[in-house]
Amino acid sequence: MRLLLFLFFAMVQLTVYGQAAAPTAKKGNRATEFQMKEGSYLAFAQVNLSMGEIGFQVEVACEHKKSGSRLEFRIDKPKGKIIGTLDIPYTGDSTYALKLTGNLRHAEGVHDLYLVAKGGVAFSVTSFSFIHNY
Repeated sequence: MRLLLFLFFAMVQLTVYGQAAAPTAKKGNRATEFQMKEGSYLAFAQVNLSMGEIGFQVEVACEHKKSGSRLEFRIDKPKGKIIGTLDIPYTGDSTYALKLTGNLRHAEGVHDLYLVAKGGVAFSVTSFSFIHNY
């Protein structure tokens, strides 16, 4: 079952919208990062959310102490139903990122999944992956 989940999520297409430019290479351990600001989003096509408790692991960086920013996990469209949220913490500067985990809830079936940036301060998403919670 784990192998099937891994293979499924490895083949999920990543589509980036709302960016002014392509992801840029950064110094440090991260090869790419997505600069997120109010209204920008990452989209994952046709994610099967009915395979048990689906969660996520995301690595973020924020240079602003009072960010008030968050990621909203929405289905079907960028302004669709919210199935999860994540507050973006202060990490010091753009070279340090935190790995955060959470659960996606109140969704079943296959949906397009959108990670939508909210709040007045920009932040970076350096990695994102799905996890299966047991």
